[in-house]
Amino acid sequence: MPLVDMKDMLTHAYENGYAVGAFDLAELDFLPAVLAAAESARAPVILSVAEPPSQSPVFAWVMAAVEAAAARATVPVAIHFDGGTDRDSVVRGVRLGANGIVARALQESLFRHIDRTRAIVDAAHACGVPVEGELAYAPDGDATEGRAPRAVQYATVAEAKGFVERTQVDFLLVSADMVRGRGRSRFDWGRLKEINAALKIPLVISGEMGLGDEQCRRFIMLGVAKISCSVAPGAMASERLRANVRGDRHASYSALKDGIHESIAAQLEPPMRAWGSAGRAAEVLDRCRPWNNIMHIVVYDAPRLDAPALQALMTEGQRILSGIPGVRSVQVGHVAGEGGRYRHCLLARLASAPAVDAFRRHPAYTGFMDRRLAPVASDRIEGDYRMVDLIPEIAPLAFRPALVPDRA
Repeated sequence: MPLVDMKDMLTHAYENGYAVGAFDLAELDFLPAVLAAAESARAPVILSVAEPPSQSPVFAWVMAAVEAAAARATVPVAIHFDGGTDRDSVVRGVRLGANGIVARALQESLFRHIDRTRAIVDAAHACGVPVEGELAYAPDGDATEGRAPRAVQYATVAEAKGFVERTQVDFLLVSADMVRGRGRSRFDWGRLKEINAALKIPLVISGEMGLGDEQCRRFIMLGVAKISCSVAPGAMASERLRANVRGDRHASYSALKDGIHESIAAQLEPPMRAWGSAGRAAEVLDRCRPWNNIMHIVVYDAPRLDAPALQALMTEGQRILSGIPGVRSVQVGHVAGEGGRYRHCLLARLASAPAVDAFRRHPAYTGFMDRRLAPVASDRIEGDYRMVDLIPEIAPLAFRPALVPDRA
């Protein structure tokens, strides 16, 4: 079952009164456990990944593993990049395989937060990727260097509506703050109801507050379509690890990890059922567009160029086109044998079909193709092809024509 369009997934949840769980993969060890729980419950699931502050190259390997596992899952999966802070982070997340972006709230004023979020949205939407926004900001004059910020302010209904209209985010993380009175606490359900009525888009909450099943169901009735859990798998793994240490302090590393996957999966499945996503896998797959990469292929011949000039041209094309948002990779090559009409090729892997038009219109693409390649190419053919897995066990990659226009 392929990856699916995340906006389609959450729109379906919003319109049908259930919520999809998004689970943080703080460790790659959590990946099989989360997918096992989703497959047992036959529930759609979102894999949430966050790049470490050091931008370690290991993160690219982790994302490759997450994408490969998601593509081979038997339930609908989306991959959420929990680290959108600017345009560059969006481009990086999409390049590594994410099909959803979280625009992180920082300690900044409301106006700066809106401007920065809109820039993130513009970059992501050019790649066909939806964005989750968060309207939490520092009061004006608070986010200055050298001054400790006061408590973050949360949105009024009017602010939430204005934020969504100005930023064009696809989903909104909301905070139903606790209201204290007469010795006990309650959620501000009225404010959440008003926000839902005003926005009419899928809402998101964090499930880290120890919410009960009845509270979650009430959130879902008020527009919540995604429940993010960034601590649950880690807490469950730690509990199991400590139990194994108590059982045998001298056990091997692999023995200490025994049962962790099973423990996480067993505890994640009940929330999926409580949130109403269990048993929805086939329905979601039927209603959501598959998330397939597009391969943009250019084949050409350049008989007037000698080997060094051709190498320079290919290097330039690979460097320029790789920087366009929505491009996951660019490869260049030569015909394997002797002869042939088209002796050279350029293969650009794009994140999605919507990214194709933005790619073709991008000034970096048009500039290279029209001013650098066209004058030296005696003949050239371009085409866009959707990547599919027809027989995953035998043929990981196959081609069929994409549902996007081809241009010569």
